[in-house]
Amino acid sequence: MLTPTNEPQAAMCYHTALVADGPALEARFAAALDPGVTLQPTYHTNAYQFPPWPIQTHQEPGKLQMLRWGLIPRWVKTGADADQIRARTLNARSESLYEKPSFRTAIQKGQRCLIPVTGFYEWHTLGKKKFPFYITTTEQPIFTIAGIWDEWPSPETGEIFQTYSLLTTEANPLLAAIHNDKKRMPVVLSRDAEHAWLHENLTEQQVLELTGTPYPAEQMSSHAVSKLITSRTQPNDVPEVMAPAEYPELAGNGALFR
Repeated sequence: MLTPTNEPQAAMCYHTALVADGPALEARFAAALDPGVTLQPTYHTNAYQFPPWPIQTHQEPGKLQMLRWGLIPRWVKTGADADQIRARTLNARSESLYEKPSFRTAIQKGQRCLIPVTGFYEWHTLGKKKFPFYITTTEQPIFTIAGIWDEWPSPETGEIFQTYSLLTTEANPLLAAIHNDKKRMPVVLSRDAEHAWLHENLTEQQVLELTGTPYPAEQMSSHAVSKLITSRTQPNDVPEVMAPAEYPELAGNGALFR
């Protein structure tokens, strides 16, 4: 039960990085990691492996808890159903949070969370080719993406699974150019928005306004990376995965680079 799956690699925001250790995260978020957790830098993770990630929740802001990517709603009845649904809840469209059964209860109960990252990956489509890009912010070495989380008790084992979904919104001009087949981006938070998402009691309208405001393109940086990121034969959680790469097909397209 709850095993990794093979899925398309470049559809939405399914690839992130967190190049930071435990002490750096604890200092950045004024929160403590779960006892016994030792974090190593993550240069690339694929959401379809449902990786554990250090998450700060609205309910327990003093902790960084290891939750797994891919939200399993509380109403899921079997492990097989959990496996299926979490492959579809890696991302949540912020515009429809209050409408979708998979996300509605979590957001109505204020189960909001911060997802720390140092960058994320998206793909640019040119004809039949796709080119990977690494995107980060210029103002925050460690920044956050808005998320929601939930707890699911396995009826077979009684184990409690804590899981989360990453929120997406309409792309800013930079991400619209890069992620040109979907024109979506993660809900990257400013420090003020981060504080509100974590600590304030937000109304539905406030949630929709906060998550519907794309992070400013002028405060982001982007570069193309090699296709090592999608390799099935070479390790891709390595520093080389985020190194700049050049593609002749992209030369002259200044909209893709900042």
